[in-house]
Amino acid sequence: MGSFSLWVLLNIIFFCTIDLRFLKTFFGTKTAPQYTCEYFLTSEEDFQRWDAVFENRLIYTESIHERVKEWVEKNIVRWQRERPDWFNIEMVPDKLLPSNVLAAVGGVKRRRRSSVSVREIMGLTPARD
Repeated sequence: MGSFSLWVLLNIIFFCTIDLRFLKTFFGTKTAPQYTCEYFLTSEEDFQRWDAVFENRLIYTESIHERVKEWVEKNIVRWQRERPDWFNIEMVPDKLLPSNVLAAVGGVKRRRRSSVSVREIMGLTPARD
């Protein structure tokens, strides 16, 4: 009973000392995919949009991939020229890259991440190409 009373008292103190404008952030029914899509759609800066799409699970933004593809197509030449710190073309899946850019970076085969078996690491079998 003492622990419960202390917990209630500490919660009351906590909620009395925080900025009440942020109280709504503690409660809600928005899912991570919904928030991620909203973050992309409402962001005005490219680095924020990049963060929303490519720094989270891609499945979260699957519903807006067409808009993401259009955004990438519209801006990728400028990003390649300016090279902002947050831009890494390897993080962009092939399906979201414009075909001309995909061909310029070597196509699907070159961008495919290679897998290595334990046998190859230990030198028991020759490495695959």
